[in-house]
Amino acid sequence: MNYRTLQARRRCAGLLGTLAICLAIAFAVDGMIAGGRKDPKLHHLLPGESLNLTDPMPRGTERLDQLSLRSSSPDVSLRMVETFTGFWLGGTLWRAEATVPATAAPGEHSVIMYYQSNGTETTPRQAYRIRIHQTAKDIQAASLSLSSRTFGVSPYLVAAVLMLLAFVPIFSMLAMARPIVQALRDEGMSEIFRAMASPEGQRIFFSLPSTKPLAANTLVEVLDDRAEKVLGKALVFAVVKGDVEAIMQDEVKIRPGSLARPILP
Repeated sequence: MNYRTLQARRRCAGLLGTLAICLAIAFAVDGMIAGGRKDPKLHHLLPGESLNLTDPMPRGTERLDQLSLRSSSPDVSLRMVETFTGFWLGGTLWRAEATVPATAAPGEHSVIMYYQSNGTETTPRQAYRIRIHQTAKDIQAASLSLSSRTFGVSPYLVAAVLMLLAFVPIFSMLAMARPIVQALRDEGMSEIFRAMASPEGQRIFFSLPSTKPLAANTLVEVLDDRAEKVLGKALVFAVVKGDVEAIMQDEVKIRPGSLARPILP
């Protein structure tokens, strides 16, 4: 397989890997934006479902019988379950179960915690909203994430899958490195791995394209990375341990990744 074919495949793999990474970042950003806009006190349920509500114990309370959790609608039934110690920051928290019957109609209802002793709201205020939807598609349509609304999956899951898929073209590019070097050698070319300015002109560095020695003052043709266009010419200045240093004879600025091909007599 010649160099141009391998280079085209490497370029294609690079574009696919870049596209996968960019899409992964876009999905992750979508998830972060949705998470930042999400109201932590708003919960979405279907008829027949239940969820756990939890919060720190309000000021001045130590037991569940000192609290009363009330709903604005009979369609949401509430049951205080237990108190427990917080895992990260410690402290005492309460846990309650909110259940929506299978016959509940769609709508939004509030759930507020009160002191049992005087019937006033707790300090700090602990209030929640439970939005009942008719179908799972309604919950999907209400998502703040564009990808969740469109595809019905978590944006972070899509981002993780895309990042894993991005490794496939990346590894294929690495696997093509050796065949590309060999193809360049077969065609008498080498990839320029360094370019720097100097008073004498731009200096370029590349490896010997063959096992044959390269004498000083040998003229070198510089081509683009596709080996299709001649960019200029350079003169070999020194050869050290198989690496060639040449000085450009034109005012063209060469970038690493371009190709060098000695013009041998």
